[in-house]
Amino acid sequence: MKKSLAVFASTIVLCCAPVFSQAAAPVASADPAVVAATKDMLAALKVREMMTNMMASMEQQMPSQARAMMTAAINGNPNLTAQQKAEELKKVDQSAQAAAAQAHALFSDPTLVDDMIAEMVPLYAETYTLDEIRQLTAFYTSPLGQKMQAKMPELMNRSLQISQRVMMPRIQKAMAASQQAAGK
Repeated sequence: MKKSLAVFASTIVLCCAPVFSQAAAPVASADPAVVAATKDMLAALKVREMMTNMMASMEQQMPSQARAMMTAAINGNPNLTAQQKAEELKKVDQSAQAAAAQAHALFSDPTLVDDMIAEMVPLYAETYTLDEIRQLTAFYTSPLGQKMQAKMPELMNRSLQISQRVMMPRIQKAMAASQQAAGK
């Protein structure tokens, strides 16, 4: 069971890697006018809605991805007999509900998006000038900017699926190689 939860935690990290980069130190506070304009821009971008939708999508995909990774790890372990593999797969199925609940707790935490946005504001405020932020806001409120925003969730979801499709075989291969090396 502990092994299943560890694999679940690893799955979260690996599945979220395309979305969340390595944690960086918080950026120093910026000019209040730039911060206010940045908040307006992020609102125009509908960042909160986009991130909430992304979290919901990730939550939906997490259980099947976690199960697939754990199943591949168990089935790829040459040190386990068929009976041991069956027992381990049964444990995976038993822990699936708890893992889904953990994923739900993680992704539905209302403070998650708030905290991410709070960290993003100074980043944008230090990266762009006040004039640039106003220009970006003007773009995102234009018809083309609105179209981009409307299409972005679908593009992000499909991009995430592509990255997972490309990454999963490599992750499974690395896990199998690691297990094989540990078994020697």
